[in-house]
Amino acid sequence: MLSISLRRGARSPALSIALAALASLPASAGFVSTTEVGTGTRQATVQIDQDDGDSYLFLVRFGSDSFTSWDALLTIDAQLDSFALEFQTYSFGVFLTGITIDGDRDFGTGDLWPIPNYWQFWIDNGSEWEASMVGAQARVLASGDADAWVFGSNAPPQPIPAPAAAIGALLMMGVSQRRRCVG
Repeated sequence: MLSISLRRGARSPALSIALAALASLPASAGFVSTTEVGTGTRQATVQIDQDDGDSYLFLVRFGSDSFTSWDALLTIDAQLDSFALEFQTYSFGVFLTGITIDGDRDFGTGDLWPIPNYWQFWIDNGSEWEASMVGAQARVLASGDADAWVFGSNAPPQPIPAPAAAIGALLMMGVSQRRRCVG
């Protein structure tokens, strides 16, 4: 949680507006945490966006040339007690049906058309997110790759804020102008 202390009367109008806007955002939605798992010299990111708007970022380390996006999810599942996967296995691969993170569970099989109650797999192509045309077991990861899973929406993954940029913007708004005393 970000905490900013200002002297009484030192708050600029812009900072007051920014703090009021931040306070009005729903507490349960948005970026929740970044967690690092796995071992190895390579790293890929896996973002998970749940139906309630919570977004989690996992930095997954690996060493194998054949490490897949599905392996990344299995690594997260194996190393975190607060994380659980639910899936069905078919001849063509796995079908992800549920993810639970810290008790927050989203489950679906796509059977409520037109409601998208399923996990959609996304790949960052370097400039934007695109819906994956391959399954997670077929996507071999390279260092620097980014994948995402989004539940209950056909929209691309939400942007993860850069913490330094957000703090810097708040601090810049808090810089008070010098006041000229007339006496």
